[in-house]
Amino acid sequence: MPGALAYTDANQNIVFCNHPFKLMYQVPQELLQPGRPYADLLRHLAENGYYGTGDVDALVAQRVESLRNPSGRSFEDHTPDGRWYRILRRRVVGGGTVTVMTDITEQKQAEQNLADKEAQLHAALDNMPGALAYTDDDLKMVVCNNRFKEMYIVPQELLQPGRPYADLLRYLAENGYYGEGDIDALVAKRVESLRNPSGRSFEDHTPDGRWYRILRRRVAGGGTVTVMTDVTEQKLAERDLLDATRRTEEANKLIMEKNRTLETLYREIQDKSRQVEEQAAQIAEWNARLETRVAEQVSKIGQMSKLTRFLSPKISDLIMSGDADDSLKARRTEITVVFVDLRGFTGFTETAEPEEVMSVLREYHAELGREIMAHDGTIEHFAGDGAMILFNAPVPVDNHELQAIRMSLAMRESMAVLAQGWKKHGYALGFGVGIAGGYATMGTIGYEGRLEYSAIGTVVNLAARLCGEASDSQILISPRIFSKTETQIDVEPVGELSLKGFNRAVPAYNVLAIRP
Repeated sequence: MPGALAYTDANQNIVFCNHPFKLMYQVPQELLQPGRPYADLLRHLAENGYYGTGDVDALVAQRVESLRNPSGRSFEDHTPDGRWYRILRRRVVGGGTVTVMTDITEQKQAEQNLADKEAQLHAALDNMPGALAYTDDDLKMVVCNNRFKEMYIVPQELLQPGRPYADLLRYLAENGYYGEGDIDALVAKRVESLRNPSGRSFEDHTPDGRWYRILRRRVAGGGTVTVMTDVTEQKLAERDLLDATRRTEEANKLIMEKNRTLETLYREIQDKSRQVEEQAAQIAEWNARLETRVAEQVSKIGQMSKLTRFLSPKISDLIMSGDADDSLKARRTEITVVFVDLRGFTGFTETAEPEEVMSVLREYHAELGREIMAHDGTIEHFAGDGAMILFNAPVPVDNHELQAIRMSLAMRESMAVLAQGWKKHGYALGFGVGIAGGYATMGTIGYEGRLEYSAIGTVVNLAARLCGEASDSQILISPRIFSKTETQIDVEPVGELSLKGFNRAVPAYNVLAIRP
């Protein structure tokens, strides 16, 4: 197994420990011999800083107690060389305790790196002098900084990621931000500038008298960046300049009588001109810095978005929301497991060309993926023509047993259509499903370079065996699933099946349909 494991008897003496355990704990080998008190190993680790500072006897006593009376909850140790181990202990039915150690150092580092990058991104956006909003190719809000929220006092739900930017534009139009005129026409004009930005700036005059200069640019990776600059001070300066010029012209008509007034106005013009030049230079500098920061932050946003493409949608949503820690920790929960695969696929691969096999799998996986996401399932893994899908983990699903059946029926209909097309090419392929429900231990498994979210328990084996027994177009369910859904589905009994790994025959039922 990829993790470290140690089994101790009822007297807390070592019975067995595997090779990864010996690699993780570089200790004298005599401490790991069968029959040796586990407390000796704990004391050696405590004396060598594995449990941090503190009274050695107290540190050892605490861990001996967790060995004698395991709680079933995991805890973490931080080694002197900077590594993190997750420790889980469980009582064994026959007596004694099993201790499993998993090296989660890379997971800890990845979590910290992700949190640091997200903090850096938000800090950079919120410290920009101008307002910024980034929309995707569908004109939906991706992110906006605090300055944007300060400039546009609107209901916060209009600024949430995923909300159509056109909703914000309509709100602004209805509240006088774009002046008088047909609301739909005003909104359509700005939607078009968002969809096809010209690269030229334009100005908006807010109801409270502010002036905003708007500049939109297309981003190389897709979407549009909108930058808003408050140019009210510049506008006021320009207005003052025009007023001063007008007064100068009037003074020229009365130059003989108003010479002093003319000199005063001339100095005022000089001051205002200098202010305009200084403000223009400052705005140009701000825009240059703003464009550089925007490019950097958009690149980081694109990198974070690409990360989610390598994960299950449910898992990626948890990571992006920041809630992954609790949901992905090892825990025991009730789930529904679905196994699916193609009938006749092995024979097909022996005679078909590799390109034909890949074409069939692409069509097959595309249909599976659509139905899994449509019914709130979580893809545990794909393996050739087989797939394992989880319901009610890592996030809860209401009535998950019936939801799994709904998904399987939809898959069966989709597969029937695909099978007709495959048959025209001479491919004799069918589709079978196995569904089982019950309690399993959920969590991440794998090795240092790769961790996956998975389920461990009898329910997984039962679903796989039922799938293996299913004929073409059959959806075989376990007795537990049938008892939870029998008033809502039509089935036909298939008898008791002798399944590998199960001492007793298991009654199974083939699902025909969901009752209206």
